[in-house]
Amino acid sequence: MSEEVVQPPTVAEVVESWNVPAEAVVAARIRNNILVAIERGYDDPQLVADLAVGPLVMALGQLEVDLADARRRIAELERAAQAKG
Repeated sequence: MSEEVVQPPTVAEVVESWNVPAEAVVAARIRNNILVAIERGYDDPQLVADLAVGPLVMALGQLEVDLADARRRIAELERAAQAKG
């Protein structure tokens, strides 16, 4: 009986497996940039994590700003609608 040795996935395979929706442009850019870094030899898992965290924090910050702006605009529209009627 021979047992087949299962190789763990490579760092690139893990990153490639991240399911990024087609509409998620920023997330796709982060994923693609990480894959380019891996292709250039920066494939240490800790480094890949570090490469992902900075852009994710920036994207989250932008999302927070956009959400706060949307909430402000919704509140303004609600006030305008109440004033009309």
